[in-house]
Amino acid sequence: MGNNMKFQSFAFRITSINEYTGTPTSKNIVSHLDLISDLVSLNRLDEETNAEFKQRIMDVAVHPDGGTYEGAINGITRELGYSRQKAMTISLKLNSAGNPIARNPRVDILANKVVLYSDYRTDGTRVIDSTIRTYQPTDTGYFLDDLVAAINTSQCFSATIESGMRPNTHSTNLINGNTDIYVQGDPIDTDSLTVLSAQHIVETSLVFDETETFKTEVTGTPSAKGEYMVDRVNGKIYVYSVPQGDLAVSYHGSVFPFEVDYTPIKIYTFQDDDFQYELFNHETDDSGTEINTVLNTEGSETYHQLFTETKVFWGE
Repeated sequence: MGNNMKFQSFAFRITSINEYTGTPTSKNIVSHLDLISDLVSLNRLDEETNAEFKQRIMDVAVHPDGGTYEGAINGITRELGYSRQKAMTISLKLNSAGNPIARNPRVDILANKVVLYSDYRTDGTRVIDSTIRTYQPTDTGYFLDDLVAAINTSQCFSATIESGMRPNTHSTNLINGNTDIYVQGDPIDTDSLTVLSAQHIVETSLVFDETETFKTEVTGTPSAKGEYMVDRVNGKIYVYSVPQGDLAVSYHGSVFPFEVDYTPIKIYTFQDDDFQYELFNHETDDSGTEINTVLNTEGSETYHQLFTETKVFWGE
């Protein structure tokens, strides 16, 4: 067998030597991920690895885009190759009995501040525990670690920064939102106990389909017809008379612990009073109310840029 083996080789004759330098150009190679991405209208970015591309494809289901504020944030963030990530978690402080100190807690993440409410109800009651401004570099909560520290000084709320988040992350890039959740038509069980879909039920927000069984709210165990008790913290309703038929209740609840997300993308609207506040100088009128006066530097530049792009006689 060895006698029949042939060795083949190639010979090259070089007549001249030329040297070329350059940078190789990355080119995406179509794979099954590109076919899947077509189903969710997502394109691979230049030089994006398969692992990165797969992560963005899966993110479509977790953070869908759409015509809402969060939908726009999700879509733009993903299309640009960024990711939405958890920045901090806000929790409730408890008293010695293990119950939240805040009577009806709520947190609002707004365009220029974070507002902590110890009592926020649908009847118009608004008791602010703390307001922490986040828009200007001189604001207390401009950096994420400072915002968390400020929240922790509250009597009713505490906060923790997520592992991996930079302490000097700008708090203005936190996604706007609040802890409120509205549940419509939550079914009532044909039993003495109903466990609701939400917790931290807001006072004055419960609306029952039937008013004979749920006639009088009591603070202890119901002992007469028409009496009911609400465990607002855990989202439970106890009744004396067992409900009959298909009944439901609508109400507002709160989500705690409250996870606040961050993206490098921020969307502002000129219809937002909190954002408008940052674009104007202010003065106090005779009634003691602070009002917007003339545009400040940022406001002038912002409106000038807007009118330049929209061509409405200013900046053409």
